[in-house]
Amino acid sequence: MSNTNQLEKDIAYCIDCLDLSNEQIGEILRACEQLGNISVEYFCEEFIFDTGNPDDIERLHDDNYLTINWGLS
Repeated sequence: MSNTNQLEKDIAYCIDCLDLSNEQIGEILRACEQLGNISVEYFCEEFIFDTGNPDDIERLHDDNYLTINWGLS
């Protein structure tokens, strides 16, 4: 897929699925570009955790689910 086609698809996803403002669209496009030109849809599906209700976060998210030891041992 060409860069132009991917950009059009990303912008459509931002508008139709995420209902983002122009400023928010720019922010997410820049983030995806910095991560290696990944698609917005992939970024959202893999890296964004949104419950729709902030009160559900503690019930659905477990800080200890995946613990990464950053120290070199």
